[in-house]
Amino acid sequence: MQLSQEAIAEFITEPFTAGRSTPRLLFDFSIMVASLNQSVLDYPVLDFGAGTGWVSEFCARMGLKTVSFDIHGDLKACLENRTRADRRINSGLLSFVEGDGHSMPFESNKFGHILCYDTVHHMHNYPKVFSEFHRVLRPGGRAIFVEPVARHSKSPETIAFVEAQKKHDPTWIERDVVLEEMDQIARNAGFTSGLSIIPMPHPLAYQTYSMSAWQEFRSGDTLQRLRFTDQLADLNYWDRVIFFVDKP
Repeated sequence: MQLSQEAIAEFITEPFTAGRSTPRLLFDFSIMVASLNQSVLDYPVLDFGAGTGWVSEFCARMGLKTVSFDIHGDLKACLENRTRADRRINSGLLSFVEGDGHSMPFESNKFGHILCYDTVHHMHNYPKVFSEFHRVLRPGGRAIFVEPVARHSKSPETIAFVEAQKKHDPTWIERDVVLEEMDQIARNAGFTSGLSIIPMPHPLAYQTYSMSAWQEFRSGDTLQRLRFTDQLADLNYWDRVIFFVDKP
């Protein structure tokens, strides 16, 4: 699907014009950055499923050499618009490659990190994709994911979104990411330690406490702590999750 020049120009403002999703996008990215493996930062980062290129832009701002990768044909225009809009972005740190995530056109052991923001659940074959992740990561490399999880494909919002997208792209899919299944797929692909899950509250559904309630919570109110733990566990299984895998 080719986008109009007007639509591409609008994309350079993402994630700051994402409405209520903006806090979530920025929060998620900060956790991804905190999860980077410092020992492999000298090697390129692969922004897998780069979309409008905002993750790639942020990585370049951090001084990270970044390769944007996506199947759509507007990736070059999206990145060029971003670098033209702000001279502080070092365009020499950014490059792009178009292709299919099931068979990537990269040499083996190339990347120190793969950042995968809201992308894996669009893939048709998880085992093939994870095998490719393992192949292109160098030893010690890390792939970091932010994904909707176990009931994503069945939500009314997702169903409506897929119906709209298929009018432009008949191959569009939205899948669930079931953590137990993904853990086994990752292990089978060679990520022998499986998934490392980073349980996080949702920035749009945060919990607040009065001072007295917080003091009770801190003093060991078992019921309140159990409720908080249950909410966190449910959120990071049924709604949204951040996790990573390491290549031995």
